[in-house]
Amino acid sequence: PGEIIFLCGSSGDGKSEILTRCQSDPRYQRRFSFHLDATHSFAPRQSAIDALNDLFTNHHQQSSPLLIGINTGMLANFAREGAECHLAIRSAIDSFLSAQQDESRPYRKVNCSFFDFEHYPKFQFNENKNYSSFIKALLDNLTRDDDNNLFQFIFRRDESVNLDLKEVANFKLLCISGVQNVLITQLFKARLIKDQFVTTRTLLDFLHHLLMGPGYLFDNLFTGAENDLIKKVSDFDPARLHTYELDQFVLRYELGLVDAELDDFLAALEPLHIKFDRQCVKPGDATSLIRLFWLLQHESLGNDYHRKFSAFFNESLFERYSEIWHLHRNYTADSEQKRSLNRFYAFELIAGIQRYANRKAPELSMQKEEFFLGEFGGVKITAPVEVKPDWDAIRNKHTAHPTGFDVYLKVGQNPLPHIHIGLNLFELLDKLNNGYRPNKYDKNAIVLLDEIVELIAEQAKSSSEIKFYDGRQRVYRAKADDDMITISGMEG
Repeated sequence: PGEIIFLCGSSGDGKSEILTRCQSDPRYQRRFSFHLDATHSFAPRQSAIDALNDLFTNHHQQSSPLLIGINTGMLANFAREGAECHLAIRSAIDSFLSAQQDESRPYRKVNCSFFDFEHYPKFQFNENKNYSSFIKALLDNLTRDDDNNLFQFIFRRDESVNLDLKEVANFKLLCISGVQNVLITQLFKARLIKDQFVTTRTLLDFLHHLLMGPGYLFDNLFTGAENDLIKKVSDFDPARLHTYELDQFVLRYELGLVDAELDDFLAALEPLHIKFDRQCVKPGDATSLIRLFWLLQHESLGNDYHRKFSAFFNESLFERYSEIWHLHRNYTADSEQKRSLNRFYAFELIAGIQRYANRKAPELSMQKEEFFLGEFGGVKITAPVEVKPDWDAIRNKHTAHPTGFDVYLKVGQNPLPHIHIGLNLFELLDKLNNGYRPNKYDKNAIVLLDEIVELIAEQAKSSSEIKFYDGRQRVYRAKADDDMITISGMEG
């Protein structure tokens, strides 16, 4: 009696729907009081905070438990702005928002319990590349091949009576398991790279657009400015890839050159109601086909013409990121694990940081343990730095999180604060190690990289040795020894 149960999370994640179903069930009607959405008020001139104040005032210790659906932001607002008479509830909310929580059970403080929907993420890294059991289950239900599935019934009826079968074609594509996996991967990438939350509401809007949009599913996926998810996913459009083979395909297709294998493949698309007329090539047809090849990359169809291009569509960077995530999550100091993780730290993470830090000093390209500190009067100043993994921290800390992982480094024997590696930063490090020069479009990842370099540079400044590169192939070394400084020259 008197308990308050908060279902908290983000907008559109299904809190209100769950509470609505519970409220309509006689078993729960008698046992609980309900407040479906804490962003709403009870009167036109009443704020949501005022409504919560009234709700808690009318909720007595002997009342039945109160179930509230509330966004985390509104929860924080009430903790700040709620009435003084509800200080105990506000303090419980503050404790929940600041606590390191056990994700296996709800957080409890005094008579308040908090079920956080963020502890049930829609995506998870998976060694079998099944990145969202939630979305997979939703798609399975939507496309289930039985007579009780109303969607199957509607699309079968449309297939038998309609002339325009684009929506039927889209549904048939969505029924293919490999297509579902490609779509889920793109949504996960949007979450990781674009920081795009995928709520149940936005996901349903996304699926509606894929099925009912103006074109085929593989075009709808990358066009539709009014849909938040489409706007984010459109950056992953395979039509933006420019390899020799893909460009040659576009050129040959648009010129109408003979390609018997392609003709056979297009014929195999007809049962799916996907049609491309090679006698009347329309602008954008070649782009659409590249998107289709990409969407079907894990599926066999007809003569498998589309698989000629599969190598250009692989998600090797994303899969490498997932692999390193798992190594951090499962790390037990096993020798094989340590070797694998050390390869990442030495040849990807530390090498990338060093390349970025030394980008203004090409003289250091072959110096693996020197760090550029600055340039004064045309003279570049560096210090020797030993950056290495902090194995004890990697083993003992919680390093893997739903949207990334933390790395732990030491400079000499001095540990650095943990560094969060998101997919954006991981991708930038990979590019740096392949000779890439950052630009303004890398701004968010660059800010993180600058912070890492600053942490290391602060440690490097306390080194007992520094070097001076004068730009004329001469290098001077200054070394502190007790109260003396020794200067020596060497060839560059």
